[in-house]
Amino acid sequence: MLQQAHPMTRQILKCIHLTAVCTWIGGGLAVLVLLDNDRLTRNGDELFAFNHAIRSIDDCLIKPAAVISSASGLFLCFLINWRLARHRWIVGKGILTLGAILFGAFYLGPWLQELSDMTAANRLAVFDDGNYARTYQFGTISSIVQTLLLVSLVLISIFKPSFDQKWHLAHRKTWDSCFAFISRAKS
Repeated sequence: MLQQAHPMTRQILKCIHLTAVCTWIGGGLAVLVLLDNDRLTRNGDELFAFNHAIRSIDDCLIKPAAVISSASGLFLCFLINWRLARHRWIVGKGILTLGAILFGAFYLGPWLQELSDMTAANRLAVFDDGNYARTYQFGTISSIVQTLLLVSLVLISIFKPSFDQKWHLAHRKTWDSCFAFISRAKS
């Protein structure tokens, strides 16, 4: 059986997790504000500054916060003895978090970095480029969806939906034994 963590350790880990979540969502909202300002600019240097700020927020705030949030969430599941499949809301939240991280890493992040690279090379000339407009639109829509997903993950944590109890009770032993086997193998 897994040993419970000290309450102070759990509290510190919860603080780290909540700080990372707030930073991730705040970074996403800051990117949305800058993308809106990006649309309204008439100066090439301003456009470059906005896109460079978006890239900096992504690199310095969003990426580290996403990693810290997911890692601290995993640690919390094991330290509180919830494991990964004891509650279905944890499974759903884990899948959505992993999806958000992968989408951000492989699509959203590169689109936002491409905006910065294009404006670094061409400043205001990018407004005549259809590729910039398409990349801007993909980045904006994806940023909105990503931020809404992150807010919904917070709501899942707050309300902890129970989902279908019949399914949960029927499959709980299977999932618990699977993860118990994995945790015993690590010991």
